[in-house]
Formats: sequence, C-alpha cells, structure tokens
Amino acid sequence: MYWNFSEILRGREDGRFSRADGPLSLEIGFGNGEYIERTARAERGSLAVGIEVSQWCLAKAARRVIAAGLDNVRLMLGDARHLLKWAFEPSCVDAVYMNYPCPWPKRRHAERRVTTNLFARLVRSRLVAGGSFNLLTDVGWYAAEARETFARAGFSVSAAERGSEPDCMTKYGRKWREMGREVYSAVAVKTGEAAGDFELEDDMGEHSAEFEPAAGERASRADKPIREALASLVGDKIEGRDYIALFREIFFAGDGTALIGIISVDEGFEQHYRIRVITEERRAVGRRATGSIDTIGCPYRTPGVRASLKHISAKTGVIF
Repeated sequence: MYWNFSEILRGREDGRFSRADGPLSLEIGFGNGEYIERTARAERGSLAVGIEVSQWCLAKAARRVIAAGLDNVRLMLGDARHLLKWAFEPSCVDAVYMNYPCPWPKRRHAERRVTTNLFARLVRSRLVAGGSFNLLTDVGWYAAEARETFARAGFSVSAAERGSEPDCMTKYGRKWREMGREVYSAVAVKTGEAAGDFELEDDMGEHSAEFEPAAGERASRADKPIREALASLVGDKIEGRDYIALFREIFFAGDGTALIGIISVDEGFEQHYRIRVITEERRAVGRRATGSIDTIGCPYRTPGVRASLKHISAKTGVIF
C-alpha cells in the first residue's frame, strides 16, 4: 500500500511552530506513535507534534496516524535538543511529554539525559506560561533527578509518584505493569516567563540585512571575476565555538547563477544546504552579486548557517 506522508511530516522548509498554530502538545521520542495518536484523538482542536530520532519509528507512527484518519498530527525526524530550539518559537508549546526515555545511566552519556540544566531551560523557553513538562519512567533515580533539575530551572515541580501509567497508554507502560515494576513521574509546570531564554538571533531571510566586505577588500577584488571568487570557496572550513561549516562544492549554470553546497554542524546538528548566487553576468553593469538560501533543503538559521553566509560575503563580496 502506498502511504503519503506529506501532510504529516514537518521539515525545515515548513518554518517554525508558533502560537499561530493554536494549542500545541509535543511528544519527544514517540516510538510507534501509540501515545501521540491517543493525544490527537482526545484533543482534536489541538496540534500534536512528535519528535523522533528513529526513521523506522517515524514511518510506523505516520502510518498509524494516517490509518486513524487524524489530521492534527505533525511528525519530525531529529534530535529534540536541536529541534526544540530551531523549529519552535518561544512560548508556543502547551505541554511536553516524554514516556520511558533511555535514562543514559553511564556517566559519559549524562549530557544526553533530560535532566541537564540546559535541556530544562530550553523546554522552559518553549512552553507557554502554565505549560508543563511530563516525564514517565521506570527508573526512580531518573525521575528524582529530573524533578530536581526542573525545579532549579524555575518550574513548579510535583513530587508525587504514581505506581502505574494511567490506562497504560504506551507499549512500555503495559510491559512494566505486567512485570510488576514501579512507574515514576516528574511533572514540572512553568510559572511566569523567563526573559531571554534561548532567544534566537534574527533569522536571515533570502534578502535581509546586507553583509558587505570592507572597502579595502572590495578594492583589492575589483578586477577579480565573481566566478573565480566563488570557486575559491570550495574546501573552505569555518569553525566557531559550537559549529563547523564546510564548503563542499559549487555549480555554475549557463545563465550566471551559482549554487554553493555547504554542510554545517551545530552542536552535533547536521544540515546540508545550498546558497544561490546571482552573479554579475545576470546583473546590469555596475551591480554586485546577490545571494540567498536556496529553497530546496532550506536549513534552520543556526549559527553555523549564518556564519557561512558571512564567510561568503567577506570572501566574495556577495550581498545577502
């Protein structure tokens, strides 16, 4: 059977979620999609969004949602630590759910847990006032650590522990109950607003604020063809505190358009994208080349992406 996921999957080119999307809940690590299906059924007037790192789980959940005839579900593939920041506007999520995530018990994996201060602050910045973070786990110390971490981040945290998941809405909930295992919870409610939490720098649209090289650089390149300057980008690597961007390739069309292929990695979040440049060959005499992010594979405007645009401008004189 052919499954059309286009209405369910949410990609980088679709923009960021905001309050304009209406009431919104988020499940991180939705597995086979059982919980998010139930959430969407119960709250038909709300949007249920899911993030998952497994492509196999994404496909299973998408098929489940389509078969159920639900149109208020959107699924994303990727790491929630990055997608929360780059795919959601501040203060737009009503509730975040995590059901039985891996507790990452080894010390060297501790930064992957939901119990880090950074993650708690990120969740807080994306929740509306009164919004909640809800964790279910079969690991007692993990729930206790999560409650402590979210309390430090300014949440009102429930210390209540319940012995079983209500109605056992997930596969693991039923499994643990059959085995007689305890189920623990951490419920953290955002009280008030926290100004400045993970506010992004202004996004650069296709032709936003201009980046121009210094006057001396422009003069030294006055007689250098733009094609040669653009070609010299291939192989360049720029690095910042939390990002790397690598210029992999460039293509020139007969009409003077150039496409620059770039890979950027921001704190482990990898994006592949292209920058489209309209060179002077397509411009009236005396006008400089202009560039924009190509709409196919349009990336989130992470620090690595912004740095790559600045690098192009500084080295070639292209204006964005």
